[in-house]
Amino acid sequence: MAEKKKTVLPDVLMREKLLKVALDEKAKAARVIGSEKKDTDPKKDDGPGSKIYKAIDEALVDLRYYFLEGEYRDKVAELFNRNEGQFDRLGITPRRFLDFARESFDRFKQLQKKMPLEPMNKKGWDYLERSLLELIGKLNEKFHK
Repeated sequence: MAEKKKTVLPDVLMREKLLKVALDEKAKAARVIGSEKKDTDPKKDDGPGSKIYKAIDEALVDLRYYFLEGEYRDKVAELFNRNEGQFDRLGITPRRFLDFARESFDRFKQLQKKMPLEPMNKKGWDYLERSLLELIGKLNEKFHK
């Protein structure tokens, strides 16, 4: 007689559920780590300049923004804060600014033939800063006439 065969559907569903739970826990851990960094500097909590730090903390969950870790996180935030008034007039959000920074760093890696996840260095930061300042100047020139 024919025996009932066990299906693998419950196993597949369980594996997908566990994978989803693991990804959620990883995202929560990244947020907790980001909030611990935020607690060390009181100027990042509230007030002027806090928008960019919140955007950076949210962006660090995404692997494409790996270069914002370490000292370059504060440098990018400082660059945004120096020009925040201009960005408000132009309608550029902190998240969009981080996209500009990521695109600029990606261009630098392509020009220098660097590996995809190579960390940012001094030359990379100089290129990124020069590129973003040039972008800010071009946007001001175009929209403030």
